Amino acid sequence: MKINLRFRHVLPILGVMATDRAFNEFVVPDGEDPSLVLYSYAITGLSLLLIAACFRYLSAVMWRWLLVTLAATAALALESYNGWGTLMVYPHVFAKLLALLPIFAMYAYYRRNPLPAGLLMVLLLAGLVINLAFYHPDALSLSAFLENERGFDVTSAFLLLLPALYYFNQYLSQGGLLRLAVFFLILALIVFLQHRTVWLTTALAVALNGLLVLTGRVEGVRLSMPRLMPMLLMPLLMGLLGGAAIVLDNPKVLRKLESSVEDIENVDKQGTGSWRLQQFESYQSFVEEHPIAGMRLEGFELPMQFYGDGDHPVWADRTGHHFHSFYLDRLFYFGILGVLLVLAVPVAQLWKRVRQRVPFGPTTAAFVSYAGCALLYGVSYDWPPYLYGVIGLTLAIAGPVPVAAFAPGVPAYPAATPANMPPAGGASGRLPYPGLQAPAAHAVHS
Repeated sequence: MKINLRFRHVLPILGVMATDRAFNEFVVPDGEDPSLVLYSYAITGLSLLLIAACFRYLSAVMWRWLLVTLAATAALALESYNGWGTLMVYPHVFAKLLALLPIFAMYAYYRRNPLPAGLLMVLLLAGLVINLAFYHPDALSLSAFLENERGFDVTSAFLLLLPALYYFNQYLSQGGLLRLAVFFLILALIVFLQHRTVWLTTALAVALNGLLVLTGRVEGVRLSMPRLMPMLLMPLLMGLLGGAAIVLDNPKVLRKLESSVEDIENVDKQGTGSWRLQQFESYQSFVEEHPIAGMRLEGFELPMQFYGDGDHPVWADRTGHHFHSFYLDRLFYFGILGVLLVLAVPVAQLWKRVRQRVPFGPTTAAFVSYAGCALLYGVSYDWPPYLYGVIGLTLAIAGPVPVAAFAPGVPAYPAATPANMPPAGGASGRLPYPGLQAPAAHAVHS
């Protein structure tokens, strides 16, 4: 009997996702434990090993992007040596460039190996729910909701969105009320956890996914009446049986939801939005003085500029400036070039793929929608480390299709046969067609 070892291909992306607190808390209860920093270094090292092992699976665009990233890191090291006499004077700043390495590692690995998507989503959802139930049970109480005690990090709540999109697309393509129920239960949990940024990114991700579905860009989706009716009836029943009873029993719940919506509508005047605006105003002059390449290492030495409501800085000097915005963080440290270094290639590649007429697989559409809403998430928070790995995986399974796929009589995705499968070893390591990205239909197993 032949043992199927395909499950092992879930380990690289799970290793990257384990940088999130919801997963590493099982092993390291103390969030300040130095071993967590060592693990982030280990992920960087493992990313380099994967890049070296699967380098021939990087497309021309990706290896050029990798080359630019390594060149930027080398230039920063030279600047460090020239100004401070050591090659890496402030690891905090270097980490912002090294964080990109999982993109290339996951891209190269999943161009070569299929992703067991169903297993990934089961493990991902199980880990998040178990962590919430055992480590943060108070966050599930009504009093925690009313007092805004979330208990669950925003990065973990944002990660909940990925399995939600996956099970929604699986329902649309394959049916199954259980898949639809999981989708709505995850949405309810996201609302209950009260991370308003995640609310907005969820709305955007569902809208992007819906747009792909309505324009016929998701393969296998059937929008028939038997498929659509449960989508309307299930949330209605859940609301009548659960939500309405809670609201009628405790009107404070409705008032709390109204207050959260008001915070979103008046982002510049109340809630955490005004706090972020104050932080941006504190650093605006430094961003404007160094618009192209940012302050880099000198920025780390800059005394804390954000004082909040009192006379004391919010964080101690020489600990980093802890920006609550991906864009402000990159602009401050690396300027416009730093933002483009991260966003230019993914946005261009995914936009190019979206414009092609070849449909996405349901799983691929979920990843594309999730990666797209990360642009909005970055307005309020810096990107979590796992997001870079997810983006690399997304680019691997949703890269542009070659022109040959559009020729009359030629299938968009060639059948996977021993003759055209990527080699496991050898000198050339070429894919069956020049520039062909690993297609969603064969690179992802649901």
